[in-house]
Amino acid sequence: MKKICLALVLILFIANPGFAQQKEHKIVFEFTKGDTASFSTMMRQLNNITKATTGNAKLEVVCYGPGIYMLMTERTTVQQQIADFSQKYNVVFAACEASMQRQGIVKGQLLPQIVTVPLATLEISSKQQEGWSYIKAGY
Repeated sequence: MKKICLALVLILFIANPGFAQQKEHKIVFEFTKGDTASFSTMMRQLNNITKATTGNAKLEVVCYGPGIYMLMTERTTVQQQIADFSQKYNVVFAACEASMQRQGIVKGQLLPQIVTVPLATLEISSKQQEGWSYIKAGY
């Protein structure tokens, strides 16, 4: 009887490969903090998620307001972590162009991995409409 039950369980896993696979997570983070403690917290959150999902997650960090400082060559304290997350896990780091304009920041002041989006709030809204989960990041 045990052999029959084991065989049925194996058949379920083989017949339905999606049953045994881990769900892919899609998460968009809103990041608006300009302090270095919050930069470190954001990196810690990304690290925890990439470990827990074994890299099976699509992640985007959308920065605006003072949060853009995390993405600036001259102001960030997490440059290496951003480079690592971008390269190893394809994490997207996006800067709001409206915030950049308001603060007089140009693309050349951002780290090379950074993409820009016209409006952070519309980027976050679009991701949510595509089924992404939303997380307000930082402290």
